[in-house]
Amino acid sequence: MNIAATTRPSFKQRIVSGEFVCGIFACIPTFQTIEILSHTNIDYLAIEAEHAATNIPILHQQIAAAGGRKPVLVRISSEHVDTLKPLLDLGVDAIMVPNVHTAEQARHIVSLTRFGPEGRRGIGGSVRAAQWGLDKNYYRSGPSPVAVTVQIESREALMNLKDICGVEGVDAVFFGPNDLAAQLGFPGQPNAPEVRKALEDGMQLARQCGVMTGCLAAAADIAHWRKFGGTFFISGADIGVLIQGTNAIAATVAQGA
Repeated sequence: MNIAATTRPSFKQRIVSGEFVCGIFACIPTFQTIEILSHTNIDYLAIEAEHAATNIPILHQQIAAAGGRKPVLVRISSEHVDTLKPLLDLGVDAIMVPNVHTAEQARHIVSLTRFGPEGRRGIGGSVRAAQWGLDKNYYRSGPSPVAVTVQIESREALMNLKDICGVEGVDAVFFGPNDLAAQLGFPGQPNAPEVRKALEDGMQLARQCGVMTGCLAAAADIAHWRKFGGTFFISGADIGVLIQGTNAIAATVAQGA
């Protein structure tokens, strides 16, 4: 048995403790991309399932492709039980739920991650998260081992932020600059001063409430957000890296020609 592996803090513990972590969005729905990224120096992999053309079998392949080398977070398309339950059964390390506007909504999400009597998560006898039924301690009561993160992306969510942070079981709040910009009247302008001020105030409030926080940010901008209490970030995506790398090659070739 690998003693180091058994004593290593879980991804949830790392987030809740305020350890600085930065992941990358995996938007291309293939297991090869995840396997490649799992060998990099990034802290964790954020699989995009809100906007990507994906499904449960593909997500299963991607989660398995990480091989335990990197924690896996999945941003789901909605908090509906039919979306959430299969991912929890696949053994993800964290979920990210978009467009959470109220404490009631956050409380419902948490309930779907916990077995009874505390929650409403269904029990599957032989699922990947329970090592196909070999882990007899998996179906315990109490908090889920999966980190529950909710996205703050609207004016309503900002107004209800303190109450959302007060929901037991919400491990982190994550600000979505692009959607928030649109909801505040600045579509396509996530760096508008009004949007940045809303994020700064929101991140500070979350930390005052004792909840870890972060946002989607360019790598060069993360130092700024850390000043406001951010510890939990996603920077860039596989698609962007592919485009930037290809264009860099093309530009170098053009200069030589």
